[in-house]
Amino acid sequence: MKIDLKILKHHPFNSKVYILSDIETLKKSIKDIGLLEPLVINKKNEVISGNRRLEALRSLNVLEVEVIIKDLKIDKEPLHIISYNSQRIKTSREILNEIKTLSRYHKKKQGFRTDLTSVDVNRSWNREKLSRELGISSDKVYKLMYIDAVSPKLIDLIDNGSLTVNQSYIEAKRRKIQDSINNEDQTNKLIRIKRKNYKIFNKSSKDMSELENESIDMILTSPPYYSKRNYGNKDQIGLENTVDNYLESLMKVFDECYRVLSNKGSCWVVIGDSYIDGCLNSIPHRFAIKMMKSRWIQRNCIVWHKTNPKPESIKTRLGTSNEFMFFFTKKKNNYFFDVDSIRIPYKQKDPNEVKSPRHHNIEGKFQRHTSILQNTKGKIPLDFIEHSKHSKPIGKRLGINDIEHIAVYPKELCYLPIRCGSKKYDTVLDPFSGSGTTGIVSIELERNFIGYELNKSFVELSHRRINESLKQV
Repeated sequence: MKIDLKILKHHPFNSKVYILSDIETLKKSIKDIGLLEPLVINKKNEVISGNRRLEALRSLNVLEVEVIIKDLKIDKEPLHIISYNSQRIKTSREILNEIKTLSRYHKKKQGFRTDLTSVDVNRSWNREKLSRELGISSDKVYKLMYIDAVSPKLIDLIDNGSLTVNQSYIEAKRRKIQDSINNEDQTNKLIRIKRKNYKIFNKSSKDMSELENESIDMILTSPPYYSKRNYGNKDQIGLENTVDNYLESLMKVFDECYRVLSNKGSCWVVIGDSYIDGCLNSIPHRFAIKMMKSRWIQRNCIVWHKTNPKPESIKTRLGTSNEFMFFFTKKKNNYFFDVDSIRIPYKQKDPNEVKSPRHHNIEGKFQRHTSILQNTKGKIPLDFIEHSKHSKPIGKRLGINDIEHIAVYPKELCYLPIRCGSKKYDTVLDPFSGSGTTGIVSIELERNFIGYELNKSFVELSHRRINESLKQV
C-alpha cells in the first residue's frame, strides 16, 4: 500500500544506532531506477527498514511511498531493525551499537530474529553468538568491545580511517596498562617515608669493598675532569701526567662500578673535555671507548648544552658550551628503564590526534609511514639537555665560609637519569660524590643514596646540603 510521506518518521532506535550516510548516492539511484523495495513501518508510522531511503525520498520531494506495515511488539523492534541492516556496510561505531543492543537482549534471555518470523531464545550469550548474528569475526567483536571500554574515542579514529581496528586495540591495551601504572603511582604518593637512607664514604671509590656485588640499582656521577682543578688530595683523579693515565685511573673506579651495579642497572657519567697545548683531546669519547672495551654497553651520548658557558678569551676557535653525559648498561636488554617517567608533553594537546610520520625516500619525495597515536604521557626526550651550569656558591649559602666546591653540576642534570634509571627506594651510587648533588636529587625522588668522596670538607658540605634537603622532603 502507498502512504503519505509526510506522516512517516524515523524510528528513534535507528537514530541511536545508525548514521544516515551517503544519502546523495541513494537519491541518484532512486532517480535512475526508482524505489526497489517498499519501506517497512510499524503502526506508529515509524520506519523499521528504509530510514536512509526515507531521507532520500524527502530530498526528492516525493509525496507518496510504498510501505509494508508490521505489527510488532515494541521491545522486539530494535531486533528487527538490526536484522534489516544486516547487509549494510557499517562503521565500527554502528557495529558496536548493534553489539551493545544484542548483548542487552541476550542478557534478558531474548533471541535475535534471523528469519523475521520467529525469535530464537538462548539462555546464554557469548562473543561467538554475536559473531554469527552480525556476520563478523568473534575477534573483531572482542576488540571493538575492549576498545570502547578503555578509550571510546579510538572508535572514531577507526571510522575516519586514521587507524585500523588492530592498531586501536593495541593502543587501548597500552593505555589500560598505563592507567594501572598511574593508579599505582597515585597510591604510592600517599606513602611517606619517615627516614631517608644515605651514606657517604670518605675514601677513594677505586675500592668499594663496603658494597656487595650487584647491590646498586643505578649510578650517576661526574668524575673530576682532566687537568682542570686541584682538589688538594694526593689520591685525587684528574692531575695525571697524561690523558691515558687519567683514563686508566677512571677505569679502576668504573671497574668497581661494574662489579657493584645490578645487571638490570644503568650508569650515567657526565664528563667534559680539556685542551692540552691548544689541542682538544676528545677525552669524553676516549673514555666512552674505554668503557665499551671494559664490557659496558653505551646506550646514548647525551649533549648537555650550557646556556651560561664560561667566558673564554679566545680568537682562534669557537667558544665551548657543551659537555657530554654517557648512558651505559651492563646488558643489551632487560635493564631497567622507565621511559614514561621522563616523557615530555606534545605541542598538540589532543592525545587522540593521529600522526603519519613522513620521511624523504631515495628519490627525494615525501613518503608517509604507518599512522601512530601520541602517547598520552608525552613524547620520549631526545639526547640533548639544555640547561645552565651551576654558578651559585653553595658553602656561603649554607653559612660555611671556609668550604666551597667549585665544580658543582646542576640538579637539573640528575632528574632524568634517576627517574628513568631507578624506582622509588632503589639505591643510587655516586662514586665521585663531590658536594652531594646526586644525593640530594636521589632523596627528593625517594631513592636511597651512597656516595664516595676523598675530600673530607666536601663530605661535610654534602651532609649539610643533604640534611637541608631532608627538611624539605
